[in-house]
Amino acid sequence: MRSKIALGLIACVLFVAVVPGLAQGNRGKAELKAGAGSITLDYGRPSLKGRDMLSKLEVGAFWRMGMNQATVLTTPVSLTFGSVKVPAGAYSLWLKLAASEKYELVFNSQTGIWGTMHDPSKDVFSVPFSKEAQANPVEVFTIDLKSAPRGGILSLSWGSLLLSADFQFAQ
Repeated sequence: MRSKIALGLIACVLFVAVVPGLAQGNRGKAELKAGAGSITLDYGRPSLKGRDMLSKLEVGAFWRMGMNQATVLTTPVSLTFGSVKVPAGAYSLWLKLAASEKYELVFNSQTGIWGTMHDPSKDVFSVPFSKEAQANPVEVFTIDLKSAPRGGILSLSWGSLLLSADFQFAQ
């Protein structure tokens, strides 16, 4: 009886030690130096596994831009996307299919939430994405932050789709 309890405890300890490591393996992080700090993006990295997930998004619907916890952007400086100024802070990010083939990057004031808990009443900014086709499909969802003159480019790629939004560091 004691050996069964001991084996059960060992199994529990191993499970608790291994599962967080597996979950972390499905997380991605993008960073870009900005001011005295860095803009960071923390997101889940699902794989397509033969599916075309973004084609299932209906007009007006939102997607969490990753998996599990909602994607979070933290910026130490204000960012300007076209005419939209996003103040320094932390935001969950969402992808919205605004119209057929028209995607938007949506900033929401809630962070630390599960990716299925989007509350549109907390959306604070929305900017259009530019859409391109990729010649080489991307199996694992990827978000990048790349440097550009006076700012950067936020891009996401999955399958044959590449969406991007240019921004400048606000003055």
